[in-house]
Amino acid sequence: MPLFVKGMPASVEGSKKALIMLEGGPGVSSVSLEWIMDKLHRELSGEFHIFTVDHRGTGRSGRLDCPAAQALSSGSRYGNDIALEEIPHCLKDIHHQFGTNAAAAYSITNAAKDLTMLIETEMADYDVYLYGMSYGTMVVERLMHFSPPQVKGYILDSICADHYEPEGTGNNQMFSNWDDDAKDVSQHFLDLCQKDTAVCGKLLGENATATLFKLYDRLDANASACSAIFYDTLEIKPSIKLRQFFFKLLGRYDRRKFIPTFAARLERCNAQDKDVMTSILTKNDPARPSEGLHSNLLQDTIVYSEVWQVPTPSMEDIVQQFFASPMALNDPEKVGCYCLFTGSNSSECVPWVDMNVPPWTYTPDKYFNKTAAIPIGVSVLGLTGNLDPLTPSKHARRHFKNMKGDNKKLVEFPVAVHGIIGNTPLSDNHTDPHCGLLVVADFLRASGALDAINLTCMDKVQPLNFDIPDALALELFDLDGGAMDGKIHTPAQDAKDYKSNYTYSHEGGRDRPQLDSRRPRAQCAPETS
Repeated sequence: MPLFVKGMPASVEGSKKALIMLEGGPGVSSVSLEWIMDKLHRELSGEFHIFTVDHRGTGRSGRLDCPAAQALSSGSRYGNDIALEEIPHCLKDIHHQFGTNAAAAYSITNAAKDLTMLIETEMADYDVYLYGMSYGTMVVERLMHFSPPQVKGYILDSICADHYEPEGTGNNQMFSNWDDDAKDVSQHFLDLCQKDTAVCGKLLGENATATLFKLYDRLDANASACSAIFYDTLEIKPSIKLRQFFFKLLGRYDRRKFIPTFAARLERCNAQDKDVMTSILTKNDPARPSEGLHSNLLQDTIVYSEVWQVPTPSMEDIVQQFFASPMALNDPEKVGCYCLFTGSNSSECVPWVDMNVPPWTYTPDKYFNKTAAIPIGVSVLGLTGNLDPLTPSKHARRHFKNMKGDNKKLVEFPVAVHGIIGNTPLSDNHTDPHCGLLVVADFLRASGALDAINLTCMDKVQPLNFDIPDALALELFDLDGGAMDGKIHTPAQDAKDYKSNYTYSHEGGRDRPQLDSRRPRAQCAPETS
């Protein structure tokens, strides 16, 4: 199987320092890390060779696909996602390609072994550092079991804990109970929101969570003119669509501030509000070219093998979790997907037992559910954001507690979202390095010496606020005249005179929730592009 590696060589002659960067997913290619790779190279003054790697089964490292079924083609009905109805043909295609027992080739452990081999053969005389983001942290954590002597330090950004605790403890970071964690983070966000009495408190009141639930109930009851946006135009229950929509905004540091404003406009719902929210809620973001390199088939292979509860929760369990959270994402049809991928005959899988679909999962190996100890002479830096709805901080803390060894430091950013290295801005100037990137660079310059890291930039990270400049409203949502009272801007109007000062730098009638758009990028198991 090919392993795709892309590198920026050090500009310092004779350098024997290397950084390997891993993306998440599972199944997301390394393309989305290249802008960070470039910024780090500059920040480190060319002292390091910096590499990105497509983990096996994604991107240019033998992307796992079912081409005969065309389930992953961008032109298919569900784009790069695999819908429940597409799984039978996709899995039959996979078995035709690889046979019946090949899924284990795409395990987390084998991805980690690829990296170990790369380091021990191509970088045998280098000091190597590994950076993993989101699911990339799981690959790095698995690699720690093999402890290649060249590795001097590990950086875990937006951490997926690799140890699971008994059900009911709230400490199982699984795709199957995603929305339990979404509930904690979204409520924390709304608590901070209501304390901002100047803006958010005025819009959502003293109990922002209760206000949001009341809005959902009113729209669901068809008691608002804006209910028609959902029932007539989108053909989806309002409280489903809005939970998903607000969840996606919550995970993006420049868009989350729009949540109270959009909720307030739906509550007010004058004619212009209805037009604006219809436009925003019906807009589909175009697929990025790099999404064609991702493999959601690889994601499902790993998720249903290693990061899904066994026995599976019921569809009703997932629906209940979804509606208990003010913002949520999970899809109960994932239970059916799990059943088809695993061939499980559990009670929750009865509707799919007789479909005669060949399973495509693997049995977890001896490294599963075991946190590696920190190797002697090696340090571990962890980065987590307290407003990250994909990989919440509570699991980062738990992982660091389980990881034996003292040479470790977990740095928590109070208002950061997913992907600390690129979501901790110090200014509105998008060319400035983010605090997370500066912390990583300090760790590398200090050869992994944790006490030498300068954390003063944390005090300068832009705070959570709900003031929305008119230019930002126009840039992100085409709102001309401000977020609260603006109308949808006609793109051709004044286009030659408009120049934005804002950019986004970091790239997630039915009675039960179903996903209506692509998965969020770079996720693992929250509690998983």
